[in-house]
Amino acid sequence: MAHLRFRGWRLLPAICALGLFALAILSAGELHASTPMGNCEVHQLVSLNLEISDSGEIFVPVEVNKTAALMYLEIGSPFSMLSQQAAIRFKLRETEMAKGLDITSGSSRVQQYTDTDITLGGLAVPQAHFLIDPKSEASHRYSRPEVIGILGMDLLWKMDLELDLAHRKLQLYEHSGCWNQILSKTSNYNVVPLQRDAFGNMFFPMELDGRKLEALLTTGSPVTTLSTDVTKRVYGFDRDSSGVESVIDQDGHTTSQYRAMKLTASGLTLTDERVRLIDPPDDSCHLARKGSAIGYTGCLYRYPLRLGSDVLGRLHVYFATQDNLLYYIKNAAEDSR
Repeated sequence: MAHLRFRGWRLLPAICALGLFALAILSAGELHASTPMGNCEVHQLVSLNLEISDSGEIFVPVEVNKTAALMYLEIGSPFSMLSQQAAIRFKLRETEMAKGLDITSGSSRVQQYTDTDITLGGLAVPQAHFLIDPKSEASHRYSRPEVIGILGMDLLWKMDLELDLAHRKLQLYEHSGCWNQILSKTSNYNVVPLQRDAFGNMFFPMELDGRKLEALLTTGSPVTTLSTDVTKRVYGFDRDSSGVESVIDQDGHTTSQYRAMKLTASGLTLTDERVRLIDPPDDSCHLARKGSAIGYTGCLYRYPLRLGSDVLGRLHVYFATQDNLLYYIKNAAEDSR
C-alpha cells in the first residue's frame, strides 16, 4: 500500500473549503441492529464482510453507480482514493488540485480529486471525496478489475467502528458513549486513549523494547514496521546489526529485514514480535520527543511505528471515534499465549 505525503501547512483551510476532508453525511434508513444496556444503546448501521487475500491485503465491498466493487481498507490513511481507471469507467468529473498543494502517493504527486456517491453494504455515503491515485495505471494493486481504490478514515470517522479481522468483519455504528458499559458486561477489555493529528489520523504512544514511540494502526500493511532512522537513533542498531533477520529471494536479493522486539500498551504485551525495518520518511521529517513518546515533527501523517494487520488480526477492536478511545479484546488464541 502506497504511503501518502502532504506538504502545504498553510493550505489546510483551503483544503477543508474544497471539501477534501469533509466528513461524510450518512443516510442509512432503518438501523440494522441495536444493542441496549440500561439507558445505553449501540445502533449498528451496517455489517460488512471483508475479503483478505493470501498476501494479507484487506478489501471492503462497496457499490459505485450501482456497480459492485472492492476497495482496499486502510484505517491508517486520512484519505480515500480512486484509481484513474475507475474514474474513467464511472465517467466521474475530475477536478484539479489547488496549486501549491503537494499531496503525493509514493513519489507521484496527486493532481486531481473527484466526488461520487458510494454505498457500503446498503449504507449510502453521498458525494464522497476521493483523490485520484496518480500511479494507478502502472500499479499492480489494480490488476483485479473489481478493485477500484482505497477506503480511508476520512469516510469512516463519522461513525464508531468494530473491526474483527479474525472473522473478516467490519461493523459501523452510530456514535455512542456506551462501549465501556457494554464491553464490561461481556468481556475483559482494555482501553487506549487516542490522539489525532491535523488530518484526523488516530495515533497513540506504544512501548517498543522499553522506549515509547508514536504508533499508528494500519490495515494497509500485513506486518508491523519501524523506520530505520528510529532503530539507529533510539535503539542503536541498523540493517547490518546482529539480531536482524534478512529474507532472501531465489536470486539472492534481500527483500525485507526484521528484528524481534517487544510491544507493550495498555494491557497488551507482544514478546518477540517480528518488526519489519523500512526506510525513513523524507528529509522534512525529524525525530523528536513529543510529550511522553518519540515521533516526527516537520511533516504530517508520519509515525515511527506502524502496527499492521499481523497485530490487528489478534485483536477485536472498537474505535469510539468521537471519544478518541480504542477498546480492544484479545482473541482467544492470543489470550492463551
